[in-house]
Amino acid sequence: METVRFCFLAALAIALPSPPVCAQSGAGREPLAAVELDGEWGFINRGGEYVFDRQFEGAGAFSEGLAAVKIGNKWGYIDEAGKSAIGAQFDSAGDFSEGLANVTIGGKDGYIDKTGTLAIAARFDHAWPFSCALALVETNHKRGYVDRVGKMVIDAQLDMALPFSEGLAYVNQAGKKGFINNKGLFVTDFPLDEGAGKFSEGLTVVEVNKKWGFIDNTGKLVIQPQFDYAFDFSEGLAAVGKDQHYSFIDQEGRIVIPPRYSRSLGCDGMKFSEGLTVVQVDDQCDFINQTGTMVAHTELHPMPLISSFSEGLAKFMQDDKWGYVDKTGRVVIAAKFDYVTDFSLPYKTIGPPF
Repeated sequence: METVRFCFLAALAIALPSPPVCAQSGAGREPLAAVELDGEWGFINRGGEYVFDRQFEGAGAFSEGLAAVKIGNKWGYIDEAGKSAIGAQFDSAGDFSEGLANVTIGGKDGYIDKTGTLAIAARFDHAWPFSCALALVETNHKRGYVDRVGKMVIDAQLDMALPFSEGLAYVNQAGKKGFINNKGLFVTDFPLDEGAGKFSEGLTVVEVNKKWGFIDNTGKLVIQPQFDYAFDFSEGLAAVGKDQHYSFIDQEGRIVIPPRYSRSLGCDGMKFSEGLTVVQVDDQCDFINQTGTMVAHTELHPMPLISSFSEGLAKFMQDDKWGYVDKTGRVVIAAKFDYVTDFSLPYKTIGPPF
């Protein structure tokens, strides 16, 4: 619920006429994940059992009660019972966010509501999911933002832009890089490098003179740029590094977990999820808690790629196949799928990708 709180406070601070909903709200009956095997997609539960058999040519995760699925060469949506909610009629289809989903019709992107009605005409070259009541869109290689009725509230004049998070968005306007509010006004008044993240828990990473630090949502540097790399805050901690070793700091910049871990290709968690993150120890992936205490060894060898936890399970890839591991490090769903999504409750909001 942190995203809800920050978006709502940001809305009050800049006097939006109606507060945006950056919600991850509601609760489905059972967490589900979309899985692919031999070109066919279905949905499984946490026991690894198919809830909806492999019958789709493509599928996305559930978000706000619906999941995009591909039938033939068109996309539509199913509900949590596996029934068709919006017929397959789109060239591509995104996740629902704040009641709308981005879809492609005849080579152009627009937005539909949950009845399948076109809420914003398909007139953009590219469109992203809504976040904080605004959606990032691209036209003629320039980016801007529209509101829920399709009005362009920040003109498509940006060379690069990211979706809004916690009321702010990173943009590049004619070489000026920084964060803007929902009026299109810059809140950062110092030069940034190309690198920047999304706001999470009130802070975001920024690159200044090839070093990484953190700013708050007023645009103020609160943790000075000093790191070779840094990642967004999650559950109160952020991974930061110098050379090939990284540690975890709190929002005051204090080291909570010392730099005892080296970067690797597979077990770099770099963020906490559900109280744990994955680290490399003696050529294997293990889980630590927020005090840095080792809580579980994995059974996985050689070293796999392990994602963050979602609904109690983390997806991993080994030998080009995907499966799931639990918080004890035990493989609970064998690595047999060609691709998988995170487990999520059907009515939870996925949110825009970054």
